[in-house]
Formats: sequence, structure tokens, C-alpha cells
Amino acid sequence: MNTRLSTSAEHPSADPAAPRIPGLSWPLALGLLVAGMGAMVLLYWPSVQKLVHIWTTSDTYAHGMVILPISLFLAWRMRRRLAELTPQPSYLGILLLAALGFGWILARAADVTVVQTFVVVAMVPALVITILGLGISRALTFPLAYVFFAWPVGSFLVPILQDYTAWFTVLMLRLTGLPVFAEGYYISIPAGDFVVAEVCSGIRYLIASVALGLVYAYLVYRSLWRRLVFTAFAIIAPIVANGLRAYGIIMIAHWTDMEHAVGVDHLVYGWLFFGVVMFLLFWVGSLFREDDHPEEESRQQLTTRAGNPSPSVVFPVVMPLVLAAVVLSMAPLTEMGLNQRMAALAGDRYPVAPQVTGWTLPQRDESPVWQPRFAEPDYQSQHAYRSENGRELALHLSHYRHDQAGTDLITYGNLIYDEVRWRRISESGRGVILAGGEPHMVRETVMRGPGDRGRIVWHWYQVADRATARPIEVKLLEAWARLSGHRDGSLLVAVTTEFPITADEGRAVLQDFLTRMPGLIQVEYRPESGS
Repeated sequence: MNTRLSTSAEHPSADPAAPRIPGLSWPLALGLLVAGMGAMVLLYWPSVQKLVHIWTTSDTYAHGMVILPISLFLAWRMRRRLAELTPQPSYLGILLLAALGFGWILARAADVTVVQTFVVVAMVPALVITILGLGISRALTFPLAYVFFAWPVGSFLVPILQDYTAWFTVLMLRLTGLPVFAEGYYISIPAGDFVVAEVCSGIRYLIASVALGLVYAYLVYRSLWRRLVFTAFAIIAPIVANGLRAYGIIMIAHWTDMEHAVGVDHLVYGWLFFGVVMFLLFWVGSLFREDDHPEEESRQQLTTRAGNPSPSVVFPVVMPLVLAAVVLSMAPLTEMGLNQRMAALAGDRYPVAPQVTGWTLPQRDESPVWQPRFAEPDYQSQHAYRSENGRELALHLSHYRHDQAGTDLITYGNLIYDEVRWRRISESGRGVILAGGEPHMVRETVMRGPGDRGRIVWHWYQVADRATARPIEVKLLEAWARLSGHRDGSLLVAVTTEFPITADEGRAVLQDFLTRMPGLIQVEYRPESGS
């Protein structure tokens, strides 16, 4: 027989002298929670917009749109148990909101999308903890944790999964006895050539499988070990299945003389195959289900039902809610202030091509042979130099001001060369020597272009009086520049020259130029505009 401890809140006459724990009624708590979520969406709208854009444009992360409804459904299933608990605002949730807000300011300052979207997602459980309290949040541990599957992260696994898929496919083809030549992600058989592209890595199958598998394990099993075992299979199954899918597609193409399983239809075959694998996984899992025998749960409650708080307990209830509203709005207001300050400081500042000893004065190159493809710089220019011994070199500058949150200096899609006109031969980091013997790292790109001409490019970034070739450091420096009020903005700096035979000839020219160049690029006020 199940028993439940009664409390003075439910039976006041039981112990009139016992102090009541302050709390909120469920209708009021849920209303405040909805209002808090709405306020978060409005206050952090730029990042919410980024999150929704990723969901709606990426096949890999499209599942993010259904994660919150699933979490709400899982919470709704627990409504009878939750009704026995009292919502009690928590100061711990306020600390979480403050930490997330600080992280959001840094992420906005450096325009780090992955951190911005994490903050938006993490604020959902943080608001639940703040308004409903720790007791209810503990009861909702899985639904709240499941919300994080809405966070679009996992692209770092793509190259790992590509490597595995290519290796597994080649192994299966050779075991089949089919002649195969493989180089990296490129696979050749007598019938034709294939490439294990990013879309073939299986990352979307893996994420979808884990997201579905966790819900299935939570609903069907009660014992922890069964849940862990099923989750492990939900991770392993799509990885192995994706390798079999790639192998099957190549074999179908081989058997049909490249008439089927090529082009778009191989993606259709992939999803059909994934659906079959998921069906088998869930069918096998259903043989060990435990949902018909729910585990015994203690009914002893640590909190009381919400009553009408007495005047002596109104302040302890209202105070954390007021603090939560203040903390929630602090980060967006701070960013607004930073934007206004940086807009006032930016002004008409432009990078200046330096004068370099032993090289002619820089001449503006209006029709450059080579030019990087970087997104929307505020200003860009390219300058031609000529050395005393007749060698030619170009200095490219792309300038991004800090008058608004983030820049496009480091963003997906930026290319140091036009892939249509140029063919990359190699790309790597390289140590060089600056004026005064100071060592410095640059990114080196060697390529060939029209007329099979060789060209070498060294590029790096300059932010807050620091030069670096590391994108992560650029983001951190940009955040520091906005917070500290540094007004010079961010720069892409690139030097390039042609080489007649070997890249070493070009390296010697670039090194001579950098050794003579007087330090960092200067950013000055001057009445000039254009791009």
C-alpha cells in the first residue's frame, strides 16, 4: 500500500505552529515561466534567430525544431507527480542566468555562433530552475537535459566519421573482391569514381539515432544499465550502418553500370536504409521493455503544496523573481552599451599600407590578379610593391570595424583564393621572421592559377595590436577589443607573389618583404572610403 506524508500546508490544523516554506501556485509559476521564456527570446533575439536559421537550413540539425516539443511531452507525462511539488524560486538559477549572460556577451563580441546558440538553449533549463526551483528541476532532469539536443553542435565529428566511412567502404569492397583504388576520401572502382563527402559522413544519422534512442530508452526502460546499453547501441548502429550504406551504394552503382545510386537518389537510399536500421534497433529493444512495470518511487515530499503565502514570506518569493528579471536583461543591455560606445569610437579609420625599405612606395592595385574571398569587409585594398632587384609583390588588407557585435573576419565560407580560378597545391602553417628578428606564424597557401602560374600567399590576422594566425585567438582578441574599447578593428593581412618554378623562390621574396616591413599595420583616421 502506498502512503504519502501529509503536511501542514494540506492540513493546517495538524501543526498550526509549523512554518510554511514559501512557494508559488502552479498557475502563477507556469505563467511566470512562459513570460520568462518570452522575455528571453526577445532579449536574445539575434542568437535565437541564428539558432532557428540553423534548424531550418541544415539537414543535419533540422531535428532541433522538435526537441522542445518532445521535452514538453516528457514533462507532461509527469504532471501527477509534479502536482505534488511546490514551485519555489531558486537563487542557483539566477547564478546560472548570470553566467550564461556573461558568456553570451563574450560570444556576441567575438561572434561565436556555437556559444550563442548554446546560451539560448541552456537558458531554458536555467529559467526552469530559477522559477520552479531545484526540487521540480530534479524531477525533470531528463526532459531538461534532453533540451540540449536542440543545440546544433557535432560538426567536429564529420572528418572522423568520413575517415571511418571511407576505410570501412574500401575494406568491404576489397573483401567482396572488387578492384578498388582509394586516396583519402576518393574511391575508384572499374565502374566509376566516388567521394565520401561531408554529407556522406553519417553525422545526421548519428545525431538522429541518439536523439531518438535516448527518448526510447527513457520511456521503455527503468533500470539504468538497460538504458545505457540501448543508448550505446543507438550510437554504434548508425555508424556501422552508414559504412554499410556507403558500401551498398557503390555496389548498386557497380551492378547497374552507374545508372542507380548516384546523384541525389543515393541520399534517398541512405534514409530508407537508416529507417530500416532504426526499426530493427527499436524492435530488438522492445523485447526487453520494462515500461509495464514502473519502478517504485518514494512519495515522501520535501516541499509542500503551494498555498497563499503570508506577508512574511512574500518577500523571499518575490525577491529572486525580481533578481532573475534584472539578470536576464543585463547582458543585452550591456551589449547595447558596447555597440553604442564602439560606434562612437570607430569613426573613419582605415589601414595604411606601410613604406618598406628596399621596395617602391605602395601603389593601389585596382585590378588584382589574386584576391581573397572574405565576407563583407568594411574596407579593403591591395597594394603593389616592387623590389630593388625587380621582384613584384602585393599586400592585401581587409578591415573590419568593431562598431557592431561580431565581424566576418573568421566565418565559414571565407577563402584565401577563388576556387574557380585557382587550384590549391598545399596549405599549412609556417614560421617567419619579422623586423628585428621576431618570430611570427602565418598561414601559407600555394596554388596555381590561369596559365598554370604558381602563386604563394602568406596571411595572418591583426586584432588589438596583436598579430596571430590562429582563428580561435582572433575571436578572443575581438572580444577583448570590444570590451576594452580598442578602436582599430580587425584586419586580414596577406602578402603574395608569383614564383616561376618552385615555391621556395616565392618564400624568399615574401620573407625579405616581412623582414623589412615596420611591424604592425597602422590604422589611422583619414578621409577615405571605398572597398
